[in-house]
Amino acid sequence: MLSSPTIPCDDGIEECAMMQEEEWEVLKSIYPDVCKSNDASPFGRMIKLEIPVELSPARSVSIAASPQSHSHATSALTALPPFLLALILPPEYPLRASPHITSLTCAHGWYPSSDLHTQLASMWTHDSQGVLYAWVAFINGAEFLKSGDITIFNSSPLTLLPLLESYNTHAQDAVFAETSFPCAICLSPHKGRQCVRLACDHVFCHSCLTDFWGSCIREGDIGRVGCPDPVCVKAGHEAGEEDVARVVEEEEVTRWKWLRAKRALERDPGMVHCPVALCQTAVPSGNEGGESGWARLRTCPRCEFSFCAFCRRTWHGPISECPLRVTESFVMEYMELAEGDVRRSEIERRWGKRNVERLVMKYEEDRMNHEWISRCSVGCPGCGVQVEKSAGCNHVSDAFFCESPFITPQRR
Repeated sequence: MLSSPTIPCDDGIEECAMMQEEEWEVLKSIYPDVCKSNDASPFGRMIKLEIPVELSPARSVSIAASPQSHSHATSALTALPPFLLALILPPEYPLRASPHITSLTCAHGWYPSSDLHTQLASMWTHDSQGVLYAWVAFINGAEFLKSGDITIFNSSPLTLLPLLESYNTHAQDAVFAETSFPCAICLSPHKGRQCVRLACDHVFCHSCLTDFWGSCIREGDIGRVGCPDPVCVKAGHEAGEEDVARVVEEEEVTRWKWLRAKRALERDPGMVHCPVALCQTAVPSGNEGGESGWARLRTCPRCEFSFCAFCRRTWHGPISECPLRVTESFVMEYMELAEGDVRRSEIERRWGKRNVERLVMKYEEDRMNHEWISRCSVGCPGCGVQVEKSAGCNHVSDAFFCESPFITPQRR
């Protein structure tokens, strides 16, 4: 009598299928963006995962061409490009078989996949109740990397680093867009995609900040175009051009720039107007130090005429002095003011104290020279040259120029 063949029991396979389905649902609920596909195949379930690498807190990432290289490209990052993991779950998984990894790659090739493949394979055991969640957490938490600073070896460090920085920025923007932030202006929570993060890291909803800054720009109160947070307001922090361009319209940005330039000119004590009659543009003080001759140089931003801020004439160089008749009134005004006078301090701040003192010394020297010449010499009646008699009688002649004879007055 022949016995009938033994039919294998499918209870274990059915239990594995239920465990696989349950593990997939749990994984999707925790990492919805990681789970890309779960398709049936003759060999089992074909699963594809895209697992980002998150660094919290930010860590220093150095890229070198080789372990012997002394030059590194370094940057502080909070995220690294994801790993693309394709695997097959056999019918016996997870009770009697491990997942079969068919493909493991990382974007931009920043990490050797073979090393990670070995680490993942060693995590499955026969008594495992499922290893997919552990794999995702292992990669997502960057547990496969050493603690502390991260060193990556790549043949093109200067090419790889911008790619990693670009992905890091994109990842930060994505996290910001999905995070809710309370707006301190309207006191309502908003998603990051509806908000603006300023350079000071304070976050406000876009509509509130647009209305507030737009109103300030239209009214000309650009000192308030800044972070509305009380801490920043107290510190007097104003918004930069990048933040303003992200919030208000282009026309308002143009007006904001014009108002800032106008305010800077009004606050500049060294501001002068272009001496060209058809220009008259306000010219700010230069970046040169106020104690050098170059501090007098001004170049009109409109007509590009270079001139001296003291005498308003064509630029004559940092060494050549301005004509005395041009600066005499300016020096006289300064000398008539008492020491400690506010206007005297303003002149020193505007033109530079050493420059003013140098002009005063030159004025005094020229004045004393003129007094001595008028007291100790006489002008030749022929050519007007001042002649000094050193000895002899009063009958002299101009021996150097016109040779005209004349009589010098008696000295008393």
